[in-house]
Amino acid sequence: MLGKLSIFKIQNYSLNLVMISICICIIGCSKKPEKETYNGYIQYVDPMIGTDAHAHTFPGATTPFGMVQLSPSNDLKGWDWNSGYHYTDSILKGFAHSHISGAGLTALGDFLLMPTVGSVKIKDGTEEDPDSGFRSRFSHDREEASAGYYSVILDDYDVKVELTASPRVGFHRYTYNQAGKGNIIIDASHQLGEYLYGSGIEFISDNEIKGYKRSNGAAGVRNVYFYAQFSKKFKEKGIAINDIIIPATTSADDKKVKAFVSFDVEAGEQVDVKVAISYVSYEGAKANFDAEAKTKSFDKALVEAQKVWEQKMNKFPIETESVSDLRSFYTAVYRTMISPNLISDVTGEYIVEGKKYHSDFEQYSNFSTWDTYRAQNPLMALVEQEKVVDFVNSLTSRYTDAKVGLPVWECIGFDNVCMIGHNTVSVMADAIVKDLPGIDVESAYIAMRDAAFELDKHSGPYGENGMEYYIEMDFVPASIGMSVSKTTEYNYFDWCIAEVAKKLHKQEDLKLFQKRSKGYRNSFDKETGYLLPLTETGKLLEMDMTQWEGLVKNYISGNIWGYSSYVPHDMGYLMKLHGGKKNFANWLDGVFTDSTKISGGQHVDISGFIGKYGHGDEPSNHMSYLYTFAGEPWKTQKLVREIMPKFYRDVPDGLDNNDDLGQMAAWYVFSSLGFYPVCPGSNQYQIGSPAFKKAGLVLENGKEFVVVAKNNSRENVFIQSATLNGEVYTKPYITYNQIISGGELVLEMGNQPNKTWANSDNDLSGMVGMKADVDYNLYINRMVSIPYTTDKELCFAQSKKVNLYCNTEGAIIRYTLDGSAPDINSKVYNAPLILNNETTIKAKAFKEGLEASRTFEATYMKGIMYNPKTKLPKIEVSQKGLGYGNPNGVQLIDGVLGSNSFGDGFWTGINEEDMEVEIDFGSERWIKKVRPGFLVDTGQWIFNPDEIIVQVSSDNKEFREVGRVKTNTPSKNLNKRYIERPNISFSPELCRYVKFTFKNKSIPNWHVGSGKNHWIFIDEILVQ
Repeated sequence: MLGKLSIFKIQNYSLNLVMISICICIIGCSKKPEKETYNGYIQYVDPMIGTDAHAHTFPGATTPFGMVQLSPSNDLKGWDWNSGYHYTDSILKGFAHSHISGAGLTALGDFLLMPTVGSVKIKDGTEEDPDSGFRSRFSHDREEASAGYYSVILDDYDVKVELTASPRVGFHRYTYNQAGKGNIIIDASHQLGEYLYGSGIEFISDNEIKGYKRSNGAAGVRNVYFYAQFSKKFKEKGIAINDIIIPATTSADDKKVKAFVSFDVEAGEQVDVKVAISYVSYEGAKANFDAEAKTKSFDKALVEAQKVWEQKMNKFPIETESVSDLRSFYTAVYRTMISPNLISDVTGEYIVEGKKYHSDFEQYSNFSTWDTYRAQNPLMALVEQEKVVDFVNSLTSRYTDAKVGLPVWECIGFDNVCMIGHNTVSVMADAIVKDLPGIDVESAYIAMRDAAFELDKHSGPYGENGMEYYIEMDFVPASIGMSVSKTTEYNYFDWCIAEVAKKLHKQEDLKLFQKRSKGYRNSFDKETGYLLPLTETGKLLEMDMTQWEGLVKNYISGNIWGYSSYVPHDMGYLMKLHGGKKNFANWLDGVFTDSTKISGGQHVDISGFIGKYGHGDEPSNHMSYLYTFAGEPWKTQKLVREIMPKFYRDVPDGLDNNDDLGQMAAWYVFSSLGFYPVCPGSNQYQIGSPAFKKAGLVLENGKEFVVVAKNNSRENVFIQSATLNGEVYTKPYITYNQIISGGELVLEMGNQPNKTWANSDNDLSGMVGMKADVDYNLYINRMVSIPYTTDKELCFAQSKKVNLYCNTEGAIIRYTLDGSAPDINSKVYNAPLILNNETTIKAKAFKEGLEASRTFEATYMKGIMYNPKTKLPKIEVSQKGLGYGNPNGVQLIDGVLGSNSFGDGFWTGINEEDMEVEIDFGSERWIKKVRPGFLVDTGQWIFNPDEIIVQVSSDNKEFREVGRVKTNTPSKNLNKRYIERPNISFSPELCRYVKFTFKNKSIPNWHVGSGKNHWIFIDEILVQ
């Protein structure tokens, strides 16, 4: 048996490293012993965990929340290389200075360096043939990674690479193990998933260079600069443009610029390089260098990086017998403190959305807050409060200084609107309700409130935000993609705003946002317990639970289970809708034990399954703790102890999905300690089952909160009883004030559940959201349902009969046909409308005692439609590059109009090629006008055709051109998508065939895909 590894008290951090190595071997861990310089908690940090499978972490050197992440960086070979590195690699391209940890998106990869020997190779070569360039083979057996340090032996050159970092500077040490000519390649153009506009390098002296890169990607259009100093003078140097070395050149600016420097080296000689970066200017990079690296050696930088990481680990002293658990835990703590990342220089200058600003405090970015608001940000609000104040003030300044509003997903000062919702308000509210000193609360509140009315920030992958509907109805209707996800998240975010409004005594806002926080109730389905998509007409859409298609369309990641339980601020009412706590617990049981199969394309982010619970998908991270609300906390205790070892293992593929800038790691840290913030902003943490016999939080106020789990083991996962500071404790939650006051929570553990602990009504009544108010009127009870038509086809050839309906009994429909807005005085609908020409119908429904409905609007257009009986007209579409739509082309003339979402199933799309469409009427007829519709969605690389050419023929041999129109390309990267339908008129032509050519072209320079051809999406070609 192993002796107990007691490392709980700070004075006992230092351990005998020989014994640790022996313990590791006995346990069977495949890892090498840590470096001998590590003798505290830092020795258990293993950045290689998560570099395999789909976690997307990087193994390189960084400091907490630093600007620099100096790590091996390869080409972007697929989604799993988002961090620049994947454990399946056996070849390295070099070492770059900026990477994102665990994200589902990719960006950065700035300024790659690579040491080589022998003749200079300026081309990087290929993975298939590394000898064709400067790449090198390597082995994981000769690779090491720890907090603040990375090293590897490059097999092709017998060079040892060592990396460390300060916040704004990367420190390289290259040991050339053989005498001869040593080189260092500097690639200013290296990028990960970005479009490169240009780069440049200039030699300043015989041991200094500077350079820049300009690119466009997830971090927007941006510049980044570097200043580098070498410890050895150059014997040779050179610059290459587009991989061609330009003789006698000391500077260059072009699309792809690299440089090389060479030295004569002795066997074992070390060459150090210090590289400072700035997102603002060369001057900023040099100032960062002078402040952090000018007089600092590699060894000193390494010691400082290790020291700061050790200080962070010291905030989480734990006691356990398992080295594996130590490694998993401290690596998770490490990953929670990599991001957000510093973006301001030591001068205080920083960039947001391409403009320069100055700040008196450190500015941060890389806010993946849709992920991190759930656990990572709340964890930092406990142990990194000074940093959290900077984070919140950084976010506030986007509203007050940059005037761009709160971001959705901000990368290096640019909001790429990757996810949904005004999610930063949770981070801000959580800090504000904790009274963290130094936050500009009034300005933060104004920014939060304004974000709750933002109409224009739409997510590329997840469509329009639906806020214009939500503001009026408190929910997002089913016509908007991911409607249930958006509704539940918006509801929670609005509750967060209400909590701050309450704190600031803003009573009107308090009422407004409390009301807005309950719209999910409209979507509850009593038969299934799911929250289902709700149409404006008041109808719930049934979900086919045997197919992923509908789930992926209506819920982010298809996660109907997570989102049907995601009302952390209103759990009392959700359980009431289920028929009470017991019924809700039974519903949860069904989710966690559901083994039914679902067919079709599952979203990549939903993973880590227990039943239908997907731990790898953030919207479900709260679910295992919901049993505490239902009065069955023993089920939470069992589940969290099952999840931790199953989905967090101390091997490279030990994480089940993206770590998402520390969110998945933070879930594990919280759960290991024994509690979790189901509802950030409430100052409550639901109690689970701690992983360790003893664990603590060392707080910034100097106090320590300790959780002691007596008799804890793999089997003894159930809480039998509890005391807090010596007093009997029966509540299933603890509060922020109890934690920061310091003290000791003692839990007696056993192998059987105690079903009487923490489940009485009195114990549960104080939990957030348990008071189920009844004063909220559902949309369907307070507002008349919107009028609607059952028509799928909005096109007609001669005439059209239109019926209007309303699901509110006794409602009167009033309408207009002239484009004006209908009101109480408009014409009453009492018979079908007969349309003979293109017409826009607008209708509104009224009933005394209820709010008037929203306005229904539909435009009916004339055109020749496909007749399934005659199978005419016939249609052919060019097949090369066709990626969306039915290959037979019938969708183009079926009368059903595509929406402004390309994935609605009605569009026909082609990638990078011209699209040609030929229509055969079956016999000759006169035509005089055509109106083809096309979609523009720049975030999805869908642009307008360059021009549309129309030709006609009677014999399908000789065609004559009758019309040609150029279309307008957006001049900037719009956050909107839209449909255009140009009129192309000509003198009447008698023809049987009409041919359309939609010309492709290069994407404009402002876009990340500049220089490449784009997608063309066409729907409904109207011929008159």
